[in-house]
This record gives sequence, C-alpha cells and structure tokens, in this order.
Amino acid sequence: MRRRLFVSLLAASLLGASFAQATTLTPEQRFRTLGDFSARKAGKPARDVSGLACMPAANGTQRCLLINDEGSFAQFARIAENRITPDATLPIIGTEAAPDTLGQPPQGICKMPGRFAELDGEAVAYADGAFYVAGSHGCSRRKGEFRLSAFHLARIRVDAEGTATGKVELTYRLSDMLRAAGPAAAFFGRSLRYGNGLNIEGIAVTGDTLWAGLRAPSLGNRGFLVGASLNALFAPGHAPAKEAPRVFELPAGSNRGIRDLAPLPDGRLLALIGPAQEQSLAYSLMLVDPARPDAAMTFGDLPGRGGDKAESLTILAQDAKGLAVLIGYDGPKNGSFESYRLPLEPR
Repeated sequence: MRRRLFVSLLAASLLGASFAQATTLTPEQRFRTLGDFSARKAGKPARDVSGLACMPAANGTQRCLLINDEGSFAQFARIAENRITPDATLPIIGTEAAPDTLGQPPQGICKMPGRFAELDGEAVAYADGAFYVAGSHGCSRRKGEFRLSAFHLARIRVDAEGTATGKVELTYRLSDMLRAAGPAAAFFGRSLRYGNGLNIEGIAVTGDTLWAGLRAPSLGNRGFLVGASLNALFAPGHAPAKEAPRVFELPAGSNRGIRDLAPLPDGRLLALIGPAQEQSLAYSLMLVDPARPDAAMTFGDLPGRGGDKAESLTILAQDAKGLAVLIGYDGPKNGSFESYRLPLEPR
C-alpha cells in the first residue's frame, strides 16, 4: 500500500495535478514560544516570521536563527522538545550600504528608486558552522521601489554553541546569479504584485551550493529553484559573479511558487509550496531531488488557517519513521509554530 501511495503521488506531481486534490496533512503538535520574538517596533511581538534554520541538536537542544521580513536583524532561538525560547538579536545590515559588501549592487531595476530600509529578510539556512540569511531580492511590493537593502545575502559564522563569531559577511552576488536564472531571469527587478516579479522566499545549503527557492515568477505550473556556488558568492573583492547558476523547474502548480526550503542529509530538499502572490491557494510540502528534479513528490497540503501564511519550514529530525518538520506562520504572534510527521521513502 505504501509503495502504491508513493507511485500515485509521484505521478500526480509529474503531471502537474492540482494540489486541491492532495491529502490534507494533520499537525502533530503545537509548539510553545517562551517569550516574544522581536519586531521592528520595540515592545511588540513579531507577526512576520519568514524563516527559521537550526544547527544539529546537542544535549536535546537545537540552536536556531529566525528571520522576519520587516527588520534589519535576525534573532537566535533555542528549541527543546516542543518549546521555543527567543534569544539575542543580531544586526545583519545597518542604515546604509556597507562599502565592504562583496560584489556590485544591482542597477537599472524596479519601477523607481527607493531608500535603503529593512533587509526584507525572507529566508535562513544553516550548514557547516554558518547561518545564511537572504533578503527578498525583489522590488518593494506596494510601489515597486528599488531598495538596495533587500538585495543582500549574509553569512554568519557560529561556534559549536551557536554563538556568532566575527563580522557578518555580506554579498550582492546572488543578484548576478538570479539575472542568469534561465526563464526566471527576465522577471528579476519586476514588481511581484503587478509583474510576477522574481522574489526569494527560501534558501537551503547542500555542500558548496546555496539553493534559492523563488516565490515568483510562477510560469504555467512551474516554480523555480536556483543553485549558486558559495565559493563564487563569497569570493573576495567586488567583481560580479561569473559562474552560471543551476536552474530547476518544479511542478508547483498554477500560481504557486516556493515559500521555503530545508535540506535533508542526503542532499534532497523539502520545499514549502504556496501562492506566488496573495491568491487563496493551499500550502503544500514537496520533496525535491536536485539529481532528479523531474521526480518531485508531494506529501500533501497544510490545513487552512484563515489569513495565516505558512512561511517557515525547518526539519527538526530524521529517523526510521520519517521526518519531523516545523512550520511557522506569518500573521499570528511569534510564528505560531506547529510540527508535522512525514513518511520518507529511501533515496
């Protein structure tokens, strides 16, 4: 029976079947947040959680980093059992462009110039002793302004205890990769709301590759996954990136894109699929193998939660029973995190 279910789901994804017919997943448990995550406005709890990544567990606790899309900082956190404890914040960018940012700022994009403002942080990943945080790399959603602050990728090196070491490294070179991202490249620098403009919502790191999951553009039934070399992104100096990215098209469904990514130890990726703009469409979980991108498998839909938007995907553990994953939401206070258990076929 299990094998037949796997084949059925695989066939549906290859045919680009509507996710409206997918199985609705059931949450395993709700996580408690012990305290508030910080918002841009002091004294207010965060309601715009957009990414969470964690280090491997040590002594039953995972050290994590959370990003929201309204500030210019990230925030550390600890997860133990079903409890999340917010910790110290970490500035990612300042009030103006830093002269030592690697690469060159993108130019000649978006409808109009805008001010250097928030990071518009949309994604966070962890790998090999470092957290990575990505801005949206898109024009502002209301007016289509170019805000250089949103076009940064950051690397935060941490020690075994999860404490930041050294200076936050910043690079503009992810923009170079996006401008060469196959069919998605033509949408770089367009308005998300009015032009299906390119917008990053998830990142994951496997080996030397940083994978950027694009919320948009959505072209037909396709969403886009862009792989860029970390060595190229963070090479010393201000020369633009010259390496070509790897670009995969996923059967995301009509008007859907990637809302977050999380890596498996074997190199596969778990993707949170959702509306490319603000459509009333289901959020789904999909397994993607970069070695076989045409064989994506959909696990099912997340249950609807009114206006809450599923924005954060984190793999907590993998064992013989499958994956334990954590989903966070934009809208409610502190992400309103809940966990799911997903069966996982061997690679």
